[in-house]
Amino acid sequence: MAMITISRTSFTDFAGRVFGTTCPGCLQVFSSVCKNCLEQISQIESSVSSPKFHSIYSDVRLKIGPEVSRDVSAEIIVAFGYSKVVRQMILSMKYRNMRSSVAVLGAALAQRIVQETVISHQKIDLIAWAPTTARRKSERGHDHAEILARFVAKELKVPCRGVLRRLTDQPQTGRTRQQRLIGPRFISRPINNQCVVVIDDVVTTGTTLRRASQALYEGGAELVICAAVASTVLWQSSIESCELAKARRSRP
Repeated sequence: MAMITISRTSFTDFAGRVFGTTCPGCLQVFSSVCKNCLEQISQIESSVSSPKFHSIYSDVRLKIGPEVSRDVSAEIIVAFGYSKVVRQMILSMKYRNMRSSVAVLGAALAQRIVQETVISHQKIDLIAWAPTTARRKSERGHDHAEILARFVAKELKVPCRGVLRRLTDQPQTGRTRQQRLIGPRFISRPINNQCVVVIDDVVTTGTTLRRASQALYEGGAELVICAAVASTVLWQSSIESCELAKARRSRP
């Protein structure tokens, strides 16, 4: 009797059609991320025109206390521009809790963070995230930023802790640019002179991560590095053409 062999890809696609799971990038029926979407993600990730940083504002000093202020980076490390397939995968992660999105996007973000910290010889002590509102977390049953941060932490073999608490319940999604610039407010648990990477999914104005950074510095962080999966502002750059010193500050 002839033996029928089925490749792993064919089997997982067949299982996806039977059980009704979908690709988070194109929403077609597959067991996980389909080959076409993976190829698109790979092309975007390797493209020199894909943004490596998101510029948000000129270098400023955050007021931490009556006598203390800190320099804040003008750039956020990003893995992708906000292309169609990346946008859909983020929405699938955020609203559908599709963990296959996390694996693809989280791995790319972890690689970007490694690239920058290796160049700067910066040791990361902790991964944190900018939490969503309590209402959104209750509605969705999860905080996608937390899931993403924990995946990145596992990839980097670094501890991950929920050190930030959101004090405002107004989400950024759907707000005007002027409303976004006001941003949410956070408070941090005590952090003893650690280098913290704070993670979000998408950066538009950068206000959320800037407010999160301020809270972390107020909590005692030595250095805060901001990172996001995607930037909605597309600007061409490559690792070689960026001013890397602006993306992070090295320890003395």
